[in-house]
Amino acid sequence: FDGSIMEGSLEGDDVEEAHGVASRIVKPLLNWVRSREIDIVDEVAPLISIGELRLTSKDKSGAKNSLEDDSQVSCMATGGDAMIRRMIQGGSGVDFRTLRVGEAGNSVIVVLFERQDAIKWLMTNETRNDEAVAKARLKLMEQMRVIEPITSSDLSIPKSYAASHPTTQSCYRFVDPWEVEALESRSGETASAALGRGRYQALSVGLIANSCEKTVRAAGGLHLLSLWSTLKGGLTLTKALCSAHPSWERDAGGDLLMKKGFLMEPSPYDNSIRQHLYGNYLFRRLELPQRFLALVQVELLDLKNVTSPSGSSSLTAYALLRLKRQGSSAPLNHKARSLDSACTQPRKISKSSGPNAPASWGSLVRFRFPLPEEVNCEGRSFDTDRESLFKGPPTCLQITAYEKKFMSDVELGGADVNIESLGSGGQIEEWVPLRAGKDGITWFARIRLSLRFELLCLDASLDYSETGKKERCPSVGLEKISKLSRLGAHEDHKQGMKNSISTPDFGIFGNMLY
Repeated sequence: FDGSIMEGSLEGDDVEEAHGVASRIVKPLLNWVRSREIDIVDEVAPLISIGELRLTSKDKSGAKNSLEDDSQVSCMATGGDAMIRRMIQGGSGVDFRTLRVGEAGNSVIVVLFERQDAIKWLMTNETRNDEAVAKARLKLMEQMRVIEPITSSDLSIPKSYAASHPTTQSCYRFVDPWEVEALESRSGETASAALGRGRYQALSVGLIANSCEKTVRAAGGLHLLSLWSTLKGGLTLTKALCSAHPSWERDAGGDLLMKKGFLMEPSPYDNSIRQHLYGNYLFRRLELPQRFLALVQVELLDLKNVTSPSGSSSLTAYALLRLKRQGSSAPLNHKARSLDSACTQPRKISKSSGPNAPASWGSLVRFRFPLPEEVNCEGRSFDTDRESLFKGPPTCLQITAYEKKFMSDVELGGADVNIESLGSGGQIEEWVPLRAGKDGITWFARIRLSLRFELLCLDASLDYSETGKKERCPSVGLEKISKLSRLGAHEDHKQGMKNSISTPDFGIFGNMLY
């Protein structure tokens, strides 16, 4: 048999022989297709350790509207984190204040600095006493969401407060590229928002189609665009990129990390972040707006008192939770908790029967955070100053449990739960000991954690107005500050204490570091 198709060559009852003939005929074509796929990998897929330091086209457009000198735009390519790092040093002249929003005794702390202080610092250290250039730089940092302005109009408080507290007229807060949002409902998982340094819109067929239209039209005109739309090419491309395997998974053994002769394997959590950062890099390489955001779900299942062998008495319990980075010492309690923390509703836990029988809790909290632009597939920023301030994603769940009382609530204990073993699409469940100061451990909480990723779109609208941005992608930080300020707001002013922070330890700013 010569491998060619001739009349009658496939006739007969031998099905296996027909399959064999077809396989030999098609195999060269399949090999050719595979070779072409390998050839274009380097053209489409990014390298793991190499990335470009650049502003997005949208940021460049906004920057040129603010700064007339292109050299000033290029000096801001790193995002302004170098200036933040210098501002927080002792003796910088920039005063930092804490604004408390929420109910008395259960408030959230927001660290602010005055706009006028920042202008004076820039004039002294960066712009050679040019006030116009200093203001333009702050405006650019606003557009890139390195800092976020907060005024009295953002706070739902009486005008008399703003009149007696002029600092609320023009202040800024720092924005973490890995900013965490505590979601109030399941619908918030895919809601549009300004989160971290990016603005994200809910994924839709229209946004996917618009993102491909320019490229497809340029490649083949209206005829190709019509065919692309009919075949739903945008959706197909999105699904293909979402299922693309990173290079360290395609090359068997190619991702083995060795340190001093020992094999260093990344944790399931780190590997999940790496995979989806790689997916974001693919979308960015093809100039598509789709981006992955991480979602962590925390279920509080049971609560057990180890000192009560006959069973726990009934109580009403709730918890404060937040995602943070390992090593962060910021507190999580009623007196001081950060903007990214969540508070569950008090739930009555009935008395359970049997020795050490667990009680049913049944609370659920969801968190989400973005995977920032301008980081490599390991999650490390190309800007060394940004990396020193905001080092990677949150890797720890902090929890503090309370018993609800009539006069004052009683702390049952707290714990830090490492989430490194949590992988995409998976879950972990464990009993967590709650340590309560000098009292030691008397309570255990059973929790269940799960991790997944949702696809959203970067805001690609040509409407650069501040009003348009806020309507399309409302800031999660400002929304929460405004909501909590309806319950109360005040600044911390302690007699004999200075507001200026004179320490390079960025962890002291409770709402900026997880």
